[in-house]
Amino acid sequence: MGDKAKKAPSEATRTRPASKAGDAGDATFRAFLSMSHLLTLSLDLYHVADNLLINLMGQLRTERACLWLVPEGDDVAPVLLKCRGVDDAEARLVMEACAARLMERSRARPNPLVVADVAHGGDDSILPVMERSGLRFFAPIWVRGEVLGHLALGERSDGAPYSDTDVQALQASLAIAGVAMQNERFYGRLLERNRELRIANDRLKDLDQMKSEFISNVNHELRTPLTAIIASLECVARVENTPVHGQELLQYASGQSRKLLGMIENLLTFSAAEDDSLRPNFATGDLVAAVSDFYLERLPGVSSELREFTCVREANMLTGKFDEQMLRQILDALIDNAVKFTAAGARIQLRVRPATENGQEWIGVDVIDDGPGVPPEELAALFEPFRQLDGSMTRTVGGMGIGLSLARRLAEGLGGRLTAKSEPGKGSVFTLLLPGAVQLTDEPADIHEGRGLAMTNDLEISSPEDRGGIVLLRVKGRLDVKTAPILLQRVAAIQGNGQNLVLNLSEVTFMGSSGIGALLVLVEQFQEQGGSVRFVSLPPAVDSVVKLLNLDRFLSIDLTESDALTALGT
Repeated sequence: MGDKAKKAPSEATRTRPASKAGDAGDATFRAFLSMSHLLTLSLDLYHVADNLLINLMGQLRTERACLWLVPEGDDVAPVLLKCRGVDDAEARLVMEACAARLMERSRARPNPLVVADVAHGGDDSILPVMERSGLRFFAPIWVRGEVLGHLALGERSDGAPYSDTDVQALQASLAIAGVAMQNERFYGRLLERNRELRIANDRLKDLDQMKSEFISNVNHELRTPLTAIIASLECVARVENTPVHGQELLQYASGQSRKLLGMIENLLTFSAAEDDSLRPNFATGDLVAAVSDFYLERLPGVSSELREFTCVREANMLTGKFDEQMLRQILDALIDNAVKFTAAGARIQLRVRPATENGQEWIGVDVIDDGPGVPPEELAALFEPFRQLDGSMTRTVGGMGIGLSLARRLAEGLGGRLTAKSEPGKGSVFTLLLPGAVQLTDEPADIHEGRGLAMTNDLEISSPEDRGGIVLLRVKGRLDVKTAPILLQRVAAIQGNGQNLVLNLSEVTFMGSSGIGALLVLVEQFQEQGGSVRFVSLPPAVDSVVKLLNLDRFLSIDLTESDALTALGT
């Protein structure tokens, strides 16, 4: 704490005796373990931030918490990632009021700052803003000597002050979380670059199949020498003893060359679409699955740019005929447009849904953002080729203005259409409609009354077998981000009854990071109630992941159901 806090500590951080060993200390240790694993189970920076807040709120017993991160390379205020117990607008107002003062004090020292510390010597108007929010002190997130972000906490729910042990545990937690979140941003950008390289390779394959004389000439006269330039730059960049400044110039030149190559390839695709020489490779498939795969691929890159990216699926399965590569090109153009024209901290949503127009069944894919929006009179110009709404030389975003135009032509080539709705200050919605035969069930897939299994398209959960104080469940199918919540919901009733659980996973065909996370959550929830959960017959692929991550230290695993029941005392 600062000098002022030491002389007259506030109620929020006044110290109290440290907890006894084996009591709160054990709880803090378990919280550290839980947090360290949960922070590595997602590629979504916003999900990581939410996991951190939930863990710290439980560990420190407070009902209010907010987390902001500092955008990379921007001299702007920290961006709100997540808040709990505080309204989003109120949390943003808090940071607007004290960002400059908070960053100044945090760079000077890595210790938590009470509200009085932040306001001292600055603007006293900060105090009423903080009073309304219920937040009482800030803790900077330091990583490798720089401030990555800030955490703010309210008072403890029991009214007790924070102890020295609490503050030390908080700083240790933020040290772990800071490294995890920085790694998420680095890893997200790495995955985004790999995705761009894969798309570039796919485009190169398509370019080789174009037989138009114009396209062939452009391919030879422009693309071939540019590829040689890029390769030469990369070779020079790998030469040892190149000065640091020279390395930076080479990397910049290489990046700009790749950007130019991307523009040329877009022009080639646009030309092919214009003269109807671009032929879709139609195949029947599940559009929900295709959109979900695309979302998981783009999530790390969009999230690392400090845009909250989510996906909503309003049906389990929607079958249609489409060209998956063209679909991805359309969605790439829409997501790139949303990222380009929104500021850090914006929210972008990808939604896939059934739609009906004029008695015809369609599949709708929406890209929704809360950016600045577009005036109604300028909406028509969005899809005009080589047209930027801001055509001046001083515009803040680049591009040739063919992305949305190409996306609309590809949509029309798939037998669909692309439209846009927007309003200044209220964001934009781009809607892709594709023809398809929509397949829906009449009731939610996880309804279980009157039948033996709880089902989705990917998961089956057997009827509970009550063995007195123990319940046996068998799971079959995929345990991933879509199905894990259903399993947790079903198990919650067993936990509420004070029973132990044996979960047979022998017929699980796939388990993603969300499935592994669900197993850890189950263990923690049952332990909190003094109960136990044991897992039976892990499939080889799942077992190898568990051992690779050393999760067998936290999971009780048996070969057979009999072994598990015996271990639980039956």
